[in-house]
Amino acid sequence: MALQRNSCVIFLSFFVAATYYLDESNSLEYRVGDSVWSIPPYPYFYSDWSSAHLFYMADSLVFDFKTELSNLIEVAALDYRNCSANNPIKILNSGPATILLKEAGVFYFMCNLSNYCDLGQKISIIVHNPHANSPPSPSPSPSPLPTILSPTPLPSSLPLPPTVSSPAGNWNRSESPPAPMPSTSDQAPSPTTDLGHTIGSSNSCSGKESNLAFVVYFVSVWILF
Repeated sequence: MALQRNSCVIFLSFFVAATYYLDESNSLEYRVGDSVWSIPPYPYFYSDWSSAHLFYMADSLVFDFKTELSNLIEVAALDYRNCSANNPIKILNSGPATILLKEAGVFYFMCNLSNYCDLGQKISIIVHNPHANSPPSPSPSPSPLPTILSPTPLPSSLPLPPTVSSPAGNWNRSESPPAPMPSTSDQAPSPTTDLGHTIGSSNSCSGKESNLAFVVYFVSVWILF
């Protein structure tokens, strides 16, 4: 039983040592601000730089400054916001200074010379644990499938168009249309009317011939006498 416990302790010790070695081998070193630790060009310069990087345990920060020009003080969150160094956690007056990030959490650093902190010479660092399981990102909910509309069925028989009656009367299309009735003006003249007209014309011609004969006779008699 004791041998089994000793084996477990040795295994755990080896596991912790191996994990620490892997962390050290994967650790990175960052030069804060990618420049010297001094008054920044604008107040949020160091905040922007910190937000652009991802820090893990066993990484290290290098604050590059000259001893007579700057210093480095680690403070709590409230003192960091107020640029107050009344309750410092750590003071480093010699530069350059290297900070090893041993724990996960948020750490605050500032310079308390003159009003350098109010001008933006301060930085907050968020340190992550590389072995912590990040919460799984929620899977996107599937979008609802579009409703497929079935086509409207056509009616079995379409209604026939209404039959328009012909103005000449109802007759079958297959039969020839009735012949038109002749008009009164196109009818032949009645024989009675034509006969009367002919008789009248004859009487008129006879009268003219009698008169002409009388005139000829009268002229002939006058010449003889």
